[in-house]
Amino acid sequence: MPCIDSLRHVAKNSMGVTYCIWYKNGLFMSMLESDNHWGPPFLLSENAAPDFSISMSTDDTIRASFVDYAGRLLFIRACEERKEPIVLLESRIAGSAPYGVTLTESKNAVNVFYIVSHNRKQLLTCQRIENGSFTMPEVEGIIARGCKDYAVCSDGSSTHLFFLTEIQDVSLLVHRRITSEGKTMKPTSTPFPHKVSKRLQAVTGKGRFVYVLLSGEEDNESTYLYRFDPNANRYSMGLEIFSPSSPRGFDCLIMVDNYPSVVRTCKNHMLLARVNIDASAVVAETRFDLTAANPPIRCRYISNCKDDINFACAYLPIIFGSGLRFPFDWRTYAGGRFEKPVDEKDLLQSRIKELEGRVEFLENTLREILRP
Repeated sequence: MPCIDSLRHVAKNSMGVTYCIWYKNGLFMSMLESDNHWGPPFLLSENAAPDFSISMSTDDTIRASFVDYAGRLLFIRACEERKEPIVLLESRIAGSAPYGVTLTESKNAVNVFYIVSHNRKQLLTCQRIENGSFTMPEVEGIIARGCKDYAVCSDGSSTHLFFLTEIQDVSLLVHRRITSEGKTMKPTSTPFPHKVSKRLQAVTGKGRFVYVLLSGEEDNESTYLYRFDPNANRYSMGLEIFSPSSPRGFDCLIMVDNYPSVVRTCKNHMLLARVNIDASAVVAETRFDLTAANPPIRCRYISNCKDDINFACAYLPIIFGSGLRFPFDWRTYAGGRFEKPVDEKDLLQSRIKELEGRVEFLENTLREILRP
């Protein structure tokens, strides 16, 4: 099953209140209290399987979608009194239950993505929930055999979907945009001349670009980063972040001040690879030794808090212990600006010339005052 066992979902709302939703013989939610300890767990569903996802709207409403033991796809609101969940999909065909669930928020609607196996193919499927009603399942593409999953991110209005597919033995990285009205645009693809057994992550920058990370789980696989321009419908060349000779671990794609970075968490250390905004070069790589007793866990992290206004991620390594802690301050290590736009450079140069002129004026004034 493509879902990551023990994957936790962490949500931080606009008031700074942090929630964690996880699976352990059922789906539970807990709140991080003021003393940095987790509060008592609240049972969301005792019928849930480990395959689940959450989302948080702009008004801090937390929603969850999950697969139950009967193979049904269910949808609930997490922060309200216990109610019967909405059944989105109930398959009566053995072996065709949905899996790989991902929930995203878009304008006035929620999109639920999942995979269904049919005729030896992995069908990437979407359902839209709006005003309490939901649409019928719609197939968005066919995922290449051997690929682990897909990636979804939102820019607030449109939803961007990325997956790997195969056409006549050629592997392609495909992008599809779903508008705020639920209309799916034509796909845009680029060749992916590498092994296809990859995990995908995607993060939307505050500008026009979307970054896509493809990471493997084998000892002889590399990790690649692509930049996609939705306006021009164009991919950048795939940049190799970590080579097969790099230490193995799980990768997380993060964005700090609109600059992408990739964090690889290994057994005893972490690697932070900072990338320029064009996704054309790794400008710095930093190693951090892990000294905590509890190892970092790969988590889905979403936040509406103003402290995270310049931060975004697909996954994030987090140390839990008695509370919530990040292994390092990503703002310090990944927030450096590595290049400046041309107009910003010109503005800086004009400011420097202006200051030089003021200094020269003050020097001439002092000379006139001190002249005998």
